[in-house]
Amino acid sequence: MLAYGHEWNSQGQLPQTLREVSLDCSREELDQLIEFLRSVREESAGAELDSLSHWHYRDWNPDWTEKHSDFIILLSDHHVWTKETD
Repeated sequence: MLAYGHEWNSQGQLPQTLREVSLDCSREELDQLIEFLRSVREESAGAELDSLSHWHYRDWNPDWTEKHSDFIILLSDHHVWTKETD
């Protein structure tokens, strides 16, 4: 598993690998995030995944606004990413 991200409005800038990620959320938001992850798991089950298979929390949650961070799940059957992967 690999976590990476970039600053707001960093168009054209490559994401930076993150050693540690913090999620600052309420209990309700945590429950929503868990439901999002379950939804991704169910939707991806049995599907052939490639390097472009991804799901955005912003697309899943109708209450999401640009004031919030997006959470993107990238799934692939072909890659196991780690910090040391070139």
